[in-house]
Amino acid sequence: MKKMMTGMLLLAIALPGSAASLGTWGDTWDIREHDLIAVMKNNLQQHFAGQSPQALQQEMQKQAEAGAMRPPPVEGLITSQDTHTRLFDPTFTVTRDIADDKGAVFARKGQQVNPFDIIPVFNETLYFIDGDDERQLAWMKAQQTATAIRKIILVNGNVRDSAVALGEQMFFDQTGTLTRKFGIRQVPARVMQAPGQKLFSITEYGLPDR
Repeated sequence: MKKMMTGMLLLAIALPGSAASLGTWGDTWDIREHDLIAVMKNNLQQHFAGQSPQALQQEMQKQAEAGAMRPPPVEGLITSQDTHTRLFDPTFTVTRDIADDKGAVFARKGQQVNPFDIIPVFNETLYFIDGDDERQLAWMKAQQTATAIRKIILVNGNVRDSAVALGEQMFFDQTGTLTRKFGIRQVPARVMQAPGQKLFSITEYGLPDR
């Protein structure tokens, strides 16, 4: 129960707020002039020409592993020499009834919920860093964490290389979900519960120039 409630704190800020049209992505194709599937097939045949099925499988596996180790970076983040701290209210509107593992409903659809009302203490500290920035790796090594748990979340970089460099497990903010919800615009950043409050404290740290 407590583990599930703890997860709600992050679920609350990771839930999508709205949906919108994304418009048109990339080039459009006139079907009278181009057969997109045929073009893609031809490109693939040219790219893999002369390779055995085993070599093709190995290359595809290698590409998949590379993508998993280095997902696309979160866009729009900067570094700065200035440090800023602000508070973040995780209160959200419940979109459907939420029940515990025994089926007891503890949040009704339409209800305003602050997860800190359910779990008063969030005993985790979240760090957001760019794993390709040596300054941020050095900054992370110097951090003294007061909470029992800390999680390092990459916004850019290689997951395996960063884990080796810091000697800790790495996470990655896929598609920038958490940074957007927390409103993080600058890294490195630290997110933790504000002492004695039902709010998160978010600090975006300044770094010296490269």
